[in-house]
Amino acid sequence: MDVVNEIKSQYVKVLVQKDWRQFKQVAEYYLKEAARIKKGDIKSKTRKLLLRNSQKRLFLGIGCELLIKAFYLKEGYCINKFTKQFSEKKSPIHKLSDLSVKDINEKDTFTLDALINNLNKINKFNDYNNIKRGFQIAMVFRNKEGHVTFPSHKFKESSYRDIESAFKIFYKEAFGEKLLFQISMKPYEKHLFKVSK
Repeated sequence: MDVVNEIKSQYVKVLVQKDWRQFKQVAEYYLKEAARIKKGDIKSKTRKLLLRNSQKRLFLGIGCELLIKAFYLKEGYCINKFTKQFSEKKSPIHKLSDLSVKDINEKDTFTLDALINNLNKINKFNDYNNIKRGFQIAMVFRNKEGHVTFPSHKFKESSYRDIESAFKIFYKEAFGEKLLFQISMKPYEKHLFKVSK
């Protein structure tokens, strides 16, 4: 067994409905950290702002993916990909209760892009377009920050406000919860992450 498959085998699992709570808790850790982290938290003598902002964007994307997966699981949908033998549409629109374990690929889950694009097929969100926009921004942040680094990144405040808005709407419609969320990006800007019923 090569090293990639050896390590991947440590993560093999058919994810089931009850796993949703852990996904949500871990997502909230990343989202809270994304909102909060300051330059002073960065243990580097140089490029503190660059590293802080990169970490914020990574955490927003990771939190986004885990939170969406939490919702799919909570609603009883399969987030694992399917085996080659599975004859139906291979997208995350299938209820776990309708599937046979032999149809589920325990080694892989659906990509964030697939989950975002199929979200409205499993639940009719009132403001899906704003959810989709904010989540896609978070996804691109995660993808770019995880694969490349540049000496600077042009700060566009509206991107962060769109992410905040998407999460607030999603919490309300997906979990019946109120989210207060502000990502601290500018000097002296307060951060906020609070979930309530």
